[in-house]
Amino acid sequence: MRTALLLCSLVACKGEGRKHERQPPPAPPAPATKIPRVDLHFDLDGELHEPPWNQIAYRGVLLGDDGQQARPYSELRFLHDDKNLYVGLYAADEDIRSTDAWDLVLGARTLRIDATGKTDAGLKVGVDRDGSLDHPEDFDEEWVIETAVPLSSLGPPPLAISAKRCDTTKDGVVRCGQWKGTLALE
Repeated sequence: MRTALLLCSLVACKGEGRKHERQPPPAPPAPATKIPRVDLHFDLDGELHEPPWNQIAYRGVLLGDDGQQARPYSELRFLHDDKNLYVGLYAADEDIRSTDAWDLVLGARTLRIDATGKTDAGLKVGVDRDGSLDHPEDFDEEWVIETAVPLSSLGPPPLAISAKRCDTTKDGVVRCGQWKGTLALE
């Protein structure tokens, strides 16, 4: 009997002994994905033609409520240097309206940037539209935003980032997509 009690105190026993078993520690949070650092002058023209945008930028694709790629397709891209977070926003759009917009939370800063390039005072924004603004009778293709947001206005990294875009298609259906992540600076 003494041997059984000793063994029971050294190892987990059935019944009462299980109440005192140790639980594994919680998994540590996943490390933040890094936004690539660049040493390059950007022309904020909405073109996203500088090589880093297409070769190394961190990219996120907006998802719909069903977890699938949002329709119409929307994508965000990030780069940074010592002073700015560069944000590129691509929006497929068959009917570009001046009210179409991206809603962004970049760390401590909230932005709304519409298809005309209107946003918070003090930010330079480049816009490129393949299509006409507020002409539903024609067929548009896309609009692209490019901006530089001062790092000093975002708070300390890693940055909690979220993006949302809703679009009203020619048939009047409103479709939305969103993206969320935590990003550090490389």
